[in-house]
Amino acid sequence: IRATLATVGSLILMFVVGYGINMDVENLSFAVLDHDDTTISRDYVLQIAGSRYFTEKAPITDYADLDRRMEDGELSLAIEIPPGFGRDLARGRDVTIGAWIDGAMPTRAETVQGYVSGMHAGWLTQKARELYGDAPTASAFQLDIRYRYNPDVRSLDAIVPAVIPMLLLLIPAMLAVLSVVREKELGSIINFYVTPVTRLEFLIGKQIPYVALAMLNFVLLTGFAVFLFGVPLTGSLPAFAAAALVYVTATSAMGLFLSTFMSSQIAAIFGTALITMIPATQYSGMIDPVSSLQGVGAFVGRIYPTTYFVTISRGVFSKALSFADLSGAFVPMLVAIPVLLGLGAAFLKKQAR
Repeated sequence: IRATLATVGSLILMFVVGYGINMDVENLSFAVLDHDDTTISRDYVLQIAGSRYFTEKAPITDYADLDRRMEDGELSLAIEIPPGFGRDLARGRDVTIGAWIDGAMPTRAETVQGYVSGMHAGWLTQKARELYGDAPTASAFQLDIRYRYNPDVRSLDAIVPAVIPMLLLLIPAMLAVLSVVREKELGSIINFYVTPVTRLEFLIGKQIPYVALAMLNFVLLTGFAVFLFGVPLTGSLPAFAAAALVYVTATSAMGLFLSTFMSSQIAAIFGTALITMIPATQYSGMIDPVSSLQGVGAFVGRIYPTTYFVTISRGVFSKALSFADLSGAFVPMLVAIPVLLGLGAAFLKKQAR
């Protein structure tokens, strides 16, 4: 078993890390609130839309639309062009363009700032030559960058809310898988074989104590985040708690499903850590946005429950989101529970082998 884990485990790690790590921040979504709507304002937008780093979305209609779309995570960047932009630029008057950046993920936010500032400077140089020859216009044409939801761009405010989903994935899954595998090793699983309890009832009975324990863990972790690390919880605590209950039910169900394939506690510990934590870290958006993943990595990121609880956790801590704002992220986690329990019951053999 140890030799198999050492060899196969290394191959799996190579596959996961190779597909999961993507240092290129590309295809970032942005939209424009254009109060000017002139040829020159559209030209400014085109130099961003034409970059491989950004993908333009539907125009922003008003400030409420801007807030909603950034809260939902639809936009990484919002550009606001003021009224009279083209006229004031041609006359050499002071002009300020607003750039709203989602600061919930500081590393990505700083990268977006670098991209936008560079494109702004390049467009400014080009227009200076067209309008004024070699005369500089930088002093009259400013880019006002503002961070949303994490204005100080503190990495702690992004990392701590993402660590909570990681721990609530690993611990319930590992405890659940060990609860079944331990019985296989000790032989006490025979009691299940000879009783009229169904496979689904057996798994749910194993699951309930670990869901309760995980919720206690959730309370402690949230308290640590707020009172020890000083991360402000600005959104709905009841929505966060409800999401945590759904999430730990899904993660413990994942552990029970994995237990049907394992017969030793060593394999259970190694396999559970490998199959849960590493994909969740790489694919859930904890470090890099899921939108930057491609192929298999993007697929895993979209079906993994951790992806959605990371979104909820950051939304509650950083974006002041409510239950209504987060309802869409509940659905994939709710779907995962019967799917994982059903698969676990299907693969669990109610007979001695």
